[in-house]
Amino acid sequence: MVKKWFDILVDHKTSLRERMFCMVTAICMIALIFTLPMGRSILNIIILVVSLAVIGLIARLSILKKRVQTGAMAIVILLLLLFPFTFFSAGGFYSGVPEWFVLCFIYVCTTLQGKRRAVFFALCTVETLLCYAIAFYYPGLANLSGQQRSFFDSAFSMIMVGLLTSFLLMFLNRMYEEENALTQQQKKEIEELNQAENHFFSSMSHEIRTPINTIIGLNEITLRGEDISEEVAENARNIQGASKLLLTLINDILDISKIKSGKMEIINTPYETGTFFSEIVNMIWVKAKEKGLEFKLYIDPSIPSMLCGDEVRIKQVLINLLNNAVKYTSKGSVSFFVRCEKQRGGRVQLWYSVEDTGQGVKKENIPYLFNAFRRVDEEKNRHIEGTGLGLSIVQ
Repeated sequence: MVKKWFDILVDHKTSLRERMFCMVTAICMIALIFTLPMGRSILNIIILVVSLAVIGLIARLSILKKRVQTGAMAIVILLLLLFPFTFFSAGGFYSGVPEWFVLCFIYVCTTLQGKRRAVFFALCTVETLLCYAIAFYYPGLANLSGQQRSFFDSAFSMIMVGLLTSFLLMFLNRMYEEENALTQQQKKEIEELNQAENHFFSSMSHEIRTPINTIIGLNEITLRGEDISEEVAENARNIQGASKLLLTLINDILDISKIKSGKMEIINTPYETGTFFSEIVNMIWVKAKEKGLEFKLYIDPSIPSMLCGDEVRIKQVLINLLNNAVKYTSKGSVSFFVRCEKQRGGRVQLWYSVEDTGQGVKKENIPYLFNAFRRVDEEKNRHIEGTGLGLSIVQ
């Protein structure tokens, strides 16, 4: 039993709360070994043995069943029942028992959580005050000892409680230091793994992009041929579609690798807003038309004809959002809004928003919208093409 208890205390795989529960419970069991015999009767010894057995059993079952909070609450209740008996049998506030009860407060604070902690802390306080009040007004209820014995018990209890509390604090401090060192080591390993992963993705993406571009180029030559059969043309179009989809995936992986490694650069250059919006609208309008969707456009006429910014990245964000709207809308419309607000110093602030009449997103899936490689409602949307990278890159 003692060996298993010690194994739990030093096992990093065991949760901090379970290890703390074991340590503080062990301290309270030691406290009982010292306090109950102060009553100097056979009944006190019997209660001590039974209490130690019961606490040991509760602690074991709590860890096995993963119910540490319930176990801690049961032990606190037992301590609250034992304190009045020990208090009066040992001599009331003239004995060394009150010093030991400090450990009950510590036990409550370190093992219980939330409302339970507040309730039992209050119960400990009320019980202590009641015991002191009863001992003061009815001193005959306390089994008074001689002055010399009381002095010894009080001094011994004060020293032992101080030692055990100090030992507990040192253990907790060491435990947190070890966990912190372990966390830092794991963080370092994860960072190194992410760097290696990003480097791998970046290298592989570059290597794969070259043959894909070659395939697209050769396939384009095939499609331009005048004497090819309809079957060959159909196969070439399928190859073209698959190649472009694969190239989009590779570019997304490259972008997410750059973002994660902090190498994504925003390059501000002047660009024509007319051309910028025309390219976006033409691309999305075609896709919307193919699905029988209405594409609505609302662009603020006060937008300047020239702006300065990273045209490529802004376009990438908007196309990702609009593509998603078209992909997940089976009927109705997709709307693109651009609002402009002029500011001082020749600057403007733009608001882009996208609306659609699609299926929407479940409330429980909203926190995962921007997770890389994760698509919400995978089973429902399995027929829709996508990598799960678009919104992560947008963010």
